[in-house]
Amino acid sequence: MTITRDRPEPNIRVGSFNCNGLGNPEKRSLVLNWLKNKPEDIILLQETHTVTDTEDSWGRTWGGQIIFNHGTSNSTGVTILLKPNRGIEVVSHKIISQGRVTLLEIVHEGNSYCLVNVYCPNSNVSHVAESTITETLGRTRDDLCILGGDWNTVLDNNLDKYGGSATHSNSKRRDFLNKTIADYGISDIFRLSRGTDRVYTHVNKQHKTQSRLDYFLIDDRLVNFPICSTDISHGFKSDHSYISLNIQGRTLNRGKGYWKLNNAHLSDDRFLSSVRNIIHDTVNDSFDSYTGLWDVIKFKIKDFAISFGKKEKKEKNVEKEKI
Repeated sequence: MTITRDRPEPNIRVGSFNCNGLGNPEKRSLVLNWLKNKPEDIILLQETHTVTDTEDSWGRTWGGQIIFNHGTSNSTGVTILLKPNRGIEVVSHKIISQGRVTLLEIVHEGNSYCLVNVYCPNSNVSHVAESTITETLGRTRDDLCILGGDWNTVLDNNLDKYGGSATHSNSKRRDFLNKTIADYGISDIFRLSRGTDRVYTHVNKQHKTQSRLDYFLIDDRLVNFPICSTDISHGFKSDHSYISLNIQGRTLNRGKGYWKLNNAHLSDDRFLSSVRNIIHDTVNDSFDSYTGLWDVIKFKIKDFAISFGKKEKKEKNVEKEKI
């Protein structure tokens, strides 16, 4: 989708949360009311344990549109919650994998999106992720894709995992997702924006491990808007954290807006030498995938380029004052 001046720019918030089962009516009411207070327009839920008989109860508590993909009363299930009065037009929705993946096509404030709610199995198989990517990227509709949920694997064993064995057991899915990120124009927005930060979304107290299993993979066209950020915050009655995605394409009263590399730096030997050093030093670090390495290199170069530009501007101002 080409975003032109006569089309409103993206302005959407999406949340995602593995709720560890909402079959219990009391817990369901508490969690849904907790989610009502979140600022996100759309919330992707995994492991909801919904069945047809509980749809009416969900509807009464939530008060907005709900897209169900049932599992059983004690396993799987993914659900998409739409906040009322947020100007969201549902175009279509489709179950890619029963109880595990739902694809939702919407229009929001004049822009077309494809939202995919993912709950991969906790086993070393990749078929659910493969069918998700095939169905999502194989469509003819020209829209902006946001895939989020519990992928049940990390993308980088060094950065996304703490404790236990050195590698996450679901390596087939990890390898497939990293190849997809490298080949198809989507990004792990957390790693892209947060560099080497080690923040986790799941805690296993029994095995004393922490992992980043929950994340958004988003269309590369969304990455360069003035605000495109993701956050990890405390969950509620679950061993998973709540993750959120905020994309704002309009000029806001706050925020730094777009960043563009000053191409003049590419003719500066000092700049080029420092960039080479950044690449060399980063390559010598331990990374589980080329995608993770590339994302961190880009982040470090951007950070250095901003600092270099500020320093150069300051030096030029000093020279002007001397004149």
